[in-house]
Amino acid sequence: MKGGNWGKVLRVDLTKGNIEVEEIPEQHYRDFLGGSGLAAKWFFDHRGWEADPLSPENPLMIMNGPLSGTNLPGVSRLEICARSPLTGIWGESSMGGHFSPQLKRTGYDGIIVTGASQKPVYLYVSDEAAEIRDASHLWGKDTYETEELLKEEVGDKRAQVISIGPAGENLVKFANIINDRGSTAGRCGMGAVMGYKRLKAVVARGSKKAPVADEEGFKAARDRMAEMLKFSMVAEAFHAFGSNVHMEYGMAIGDVPVKNWREAYWAEGPEKLGGTAVAEKILVRTHSCFACPISCKRIVEVKGGPYALAEGPGSEYEAAAALGTLQRMDSMEANHKANELCNRYGMDVISCGSVIAYATEAFEKGLIKEEDTEGVRLGWNEPDVLLDLIRKIAHRDGIGDELAEGVRAMAEKFGGEEFAIHVKGLECPMHDPRALWGMALTYATSIRGACHCADTNLYVDLGLTGHSDLGVKRSWPYRAKGKAAQTVASQKKGVIANSAVICLYAWGSVGGSLPEMVMMLNPVTGFNYTVEELARAGDRIWYLKRALGNLCGTSREDDRLPRRILEPHPEGVTSSLHLAVYPQFMSIGPMGKLRVEGLKNATVGFMNKFVYPNMDKLLTTMNKLPVFSMRRKKLESGDPEELKRRTVAFEEMLEEYYRLRDIDAHGRPSRRRLEELGLKDVADALHG
Repeated sequence: MKGGNWGKVLRVDLTKGNIEVEEIPEQHYRDFLGGSGLAAKWFFDHRGWEADPLSPENPLMIMNGPLSGTNLPGVSRLEICARSPLTGIWGESSMGGHFSPQLKRTGYDGIIVTGASQKPVYLYVSDEAAEIRDASHLWGKDTYETEELLKEEVGDKRAQVISIGPAGENLVKFANIINDRGSTAGRCGMGAVMGYKRLKAVVARGSKKAPVADEEGFKAARDRMAEMLKFSMVAEAFHAFGSNVHMEYGMAIGDVPVKNWREAYWAEGPEKLGGTAVAEKILVRTHSCFACPISCKRIVEVKGGPYALAEGPGSEYEAAAALGTLQRMDSMEANHKANELCNRYGMDVISCGSVIAYATEAFEKGLIKEEDTEGVRLGWNEPDVLLDLIRKIAHRDGIGDELAEGVRAMAEKFGGEEFAIHVKGLECPMHDPRALWGMALTYATSIRGACHCADTNLYVDLGLTGHSDLGVKRSWPYRAKGKAAQTVASQKKGVIANSAVICLYAWGSVGGSLPEMVMMLNPVTGFNYTVEELARAGDRIWYLKRALGNLCGTSREDDRLPRRILEPHPEGVTSSLHLAVYPQFMSIGPMGKLRVEGLKNATVGFMNKFVYPNMDKLLTTMNKLPVFSMRRKKLESGDPEELKRRTVAFEEMLEEYYRLRDIDAHGRPSRRRLEELGLKDVADALHG
């Protein structure tokens, strides 16, 4: 093994209580990188698609990538993969924080857990031993308590813990896995897989240095990345206001879902829940994942009142929207309390907020009745009801038992499929395809269901990055032309990021190009990738995952979006011209090119003080100008031509996408395409 990887993973059978070491061929690392790519390869080779999601046979794969464990910016992530109990198909979830480097230092590239224990257990892994230990005393405790108690139990505060809370124990279909209180493997219900296996936690403490093939080349790559981040306006925005910096701008362009995706604009959203408001009112300090200079995490405190909150992790953008604007709830304090409860209980904030918003609308329409909710009256902007429902879901109490199954299952039972916002059973993230058309293809064709983290379309549509390195032009956000090619390129980069493994915030903040990824990977691995070889690896991993989805039962019929998020809002949306202005704010050309420290500091100060806090007001004021308001008025009046123009051209984009991807009438990659990528065994399984 040249570098970047140890060449082995731990195999843990909880049924038999066995722990073994499995060696991974070097060619698998070269072809599938690591992370979710290597997990998908292992899942295929061991016919994981034949296992029921909640069964001993479903493997839970906790995988690092070749960059993991180093001090490159943004590489403190890992991937947790299994067949999803929420969707029934391939599931993967990415986690930041501090667990990944500790696991890498134990001398293993990952852990693969099969079987199911008869009693609660946790796994302790060090560079000296791996043990299955009793966790009966931890069962029922939340993730905050579990992490604290296990650090005391192993006698080392530097040990890192990933754990599930009551939601995972109770098999909530969207239960997640938590590290460091606020770092989550949020999506696809990986916490429920752990809960079924009665695996309460994994503790890692290592002392080995992550292997690097070329130390000098690695140092040069690290210094280059640090320098680029230092002069990145995107990184500075994340540092100042966290991912929730998007709330102000997103609301102005109609990208933030409000009231279960029914409204395009709600002024109270950014005023009460946005990142700049949080920084002004309850922010205590920032926090970072291991060795990341961006420090985008928020540490907040609410000192009094009904939603008092001890110092701890604050809401990121998805939580601010899913547990805030989606509920049309304007309490910053209640939003952060809801986020804390989801973290403590171990639940995905996106799915949790989505299923509650669906239920609220279903209650409003009379599909869910008071006898179903045991007297709880669901409604918009009801923070106490929101918090009560979160508790009920985690413990499967009353209506919480139904909500714990997710939006798709709820709609199948109660009706209202037209406002059950999901793809393939996975609830949609908090970005609206009507504002950024690329998100329509992103959601529809993502392997795991509605997802914005498996490609870079969001950043490309916003104008923050592009694909000139792949020879693909940016497609205008409200146009179908070029969107399929943009999506294919975005997916290549997304699977590379989730296999290498690196945070999209960090990589995207410096442009998200493959030459930069090659610059990092080659000195670490010694594989001497070219850009073309790395792009081919991205294709190989994507097609393997697409085939896994097919083997789990998906077809073209599953690449669909709810009509609600394709048809324009009746009250109109803002002008697409803003999507030309925004990238200029975020790049500030001279600052990025001249690398002048004083200019950078002055620009950042101006942006933080005047631009970001007022982004929504600036853009909505522009909307009142006749040149921008004319089309909006046409839309509001129901003008047929304007309605047609504003409806996402989904079918057109999707057919072009299938053609570029060589997807057949059943939704499967062609045998020819699979064999071209060295996936003959996959082609045989899929087409045999």
